[in-house]
Amino acid sequence: MARAAIEPTMKTFFFQGEKTLRGLAIFLFAIGSTLPFAYALLRLEFVTGWSAWQALSEFRNIYGAMDALRFTLLEAVASSLLTVLIGLPIAWCLSRYQWKRIRVLRALLAVPFVTPAIVAAMGFLSLIRQDGMLDTIGIDLRLETGIIGWFADVSGWQNPGHFLALIIAHAWFNLSLMIRFVEPTLSSLDPAWEEQLSMLPGGKSRFSRLKYLWIPVVGPAVLCAAALSFLFSFTSFALVKWLTPTSQTLESLMAGAGSSAGIEGYRLDSSELIYSVAILQFLILLMTLWITSLLQKRYSQRLSLLSEHGVRRHHGVPSGTARLIVGFGVVFTMLPFISVLQSSLQVRQISNGSIEHKWTLDGWRNAWDGDLSTMGVGEAMSNSIIYAICTLLIALPLGWILASTIFKLDTSGWVKTSKLLDLLCMLPLAVSALMVGLGVLLGGLRWYPEMFGWFLLPVYPHVLLTVPFVVRVMLPAYHSLDPVYSEQCRMLNLSPIQSWYHGTLMFLRGPAVVAGSLTLAFSLGEFGASWLLVRSGTWDTLSIVVDQLMSRPNFNPLIHPTAMAAATMLMLLTFFLFILAERFRAHDDRSGF
Repeated sequence: MARAAIEPTMKTFFFQGEKTLRGLAIFLFAIGSTLPFAYALLRLEFVTGWSAWQALSEFRNIYGAMDALRFTLLEAVASSLLTVLIGLPIAWCLSRYQWKRIRVLRALLAVPFVTPAIVAAMGFLSLIRQDGMLDTIGIDLRLETGIIGWFADVSGWQNPGHFLALIIAHAWFNLSLMIRFVEPTLSSLDPAWEEQLSMLPGGKSRFSRLKYLWIPVVGPAVLCAAALSFLFSFTSFALVKWLTPTSQTLESLMAGAGSSAGIEGYRLDSSELIYSVAILQFLILLMTLWITSLLQKRYSQRLSLLSEHGVRRHHGVPSGTARLIVGFGVVFTMLPFISVLQSSLQVRQISNGSIEHKWTLDGWRNAWDGDLSTMGVGEAMSNSIIYAICTLLIALPLGWILASTIFKLDTSGWVKTSKLLDLLCMLPLAVSALMVGLGVLLGGLRWYPEMFGWFLLPVYPHVLLTVPFVVRVMLPAYHSLDPVYSEQCRMLNLSPIQSWYHGTLMFLRGPAVVAGSLTLAFSLGEFGASWLLVRSGTWDTLSIVVDQLMSRPNFNPLIHPTAMAAATMLMLLTFFLFILAERFRAHDDRSGF
């Protein structure tokens, strides 16, 4: 009798505690994600004396703003189209046949997305530099000689090689988005659909099958991947900084003025620039996120429940063309990594008027000792790991609770509220890393300047920027849960905690490991917010040390291999986390990340 009386009380207490926890998580994330950006805008409004509408209307009068906007839109659209052009054939071939070691192929093709942006920049910089891999076959994208220089002269286009290097790097970086979105759809699609359509009068030609089958089925996935590719290309900073030094995007334009903005009576032009650019960028990215959310809703609707193994067995072994396309994809993804590693082991020397490369470990020794940077890579790596672990301890449970709340609202009939919360969780991606860092910088200077002596300050922007990815990984996992198991737990009269453990947690361990590994990897490679905050503080992360090394004058031949050695260490660290994530990732994961 006593137990029967206690159990309803415990359940009531548990459900009340659950509601409180969900409400607290939503409140903390809403405040944490909007406060830096809101305070930065209020501070800039105070310094400039402009309203938000006036700042937006003055955008075209800001020096360099229109050029930066045109270049940003051009490179983001071109990067998205190139991502589709390269990624769609690879995803198509990968999903249609029986491949040996399919998990290894998926991992190799998906690894660029978790690669730190500074490592990607170093990889492509190493590929296109003088005597790099591309230069040896006559393609000079850096100094723009040869055929690239001829094209520049004929077309009148300044620095086409830099632009081409940037959009190729963006397509490389976003390639896994196309793989993650398209492959799960095609690899489980009932082959009978295509066969039945080909027998009908309206499905005889390839064009008609494309119109009536492939575009409706694969179109939402392709558009979703393209929209996210546009988003990440639009806010790219490290790649733009190093691959297109003569061109500015909105993000790099704000980065240049960020350290002097928001200070009353000092560099008013910087505050005006940041204010105008930040508002316009926010509106563009918010619209992109809204479109992405609509596309993801359509994409998440499953069209078939056939097993991947059965579909692949039906299509058989890959053709020679398919092998060639997937092989190209693997080589394309691996080349920057190989180039970084090779460059870390070579020192360029000039002997008798000719350039030679000496194989040596001097770059690794210098990187570890910190002779050419503010600290050695060992200390910088320990800083990065500490930040990443602290980020994980906050971002994973917070994102998990937010994802479960969105799912609960959606299944309870609160569809509009769930969509609103889903959009709120993606909000930090619309603000950009630099604006998050700037908000923390301005807010800290205003409220508590002593906070810049706090070692863990970079954790705050890292958490804001990684929670959206946790939500995106965990939300599809919740939608894939079978409610039968939770119902069985209730029929067995298990306690709420036991029901959650056996009916939910046991089925979400894999996605949780994936989300946690991605959180660690993204925190380790975060560059924009750290670049702004670290320069105002006293700490360095491994990505910042790489940037510092490459920013030094290149008179010392050890500068380049030392920077590449530091980049290789960061690359290997993120590789380990990515392999861990892939080990626990389900083959039909539909998160896209």
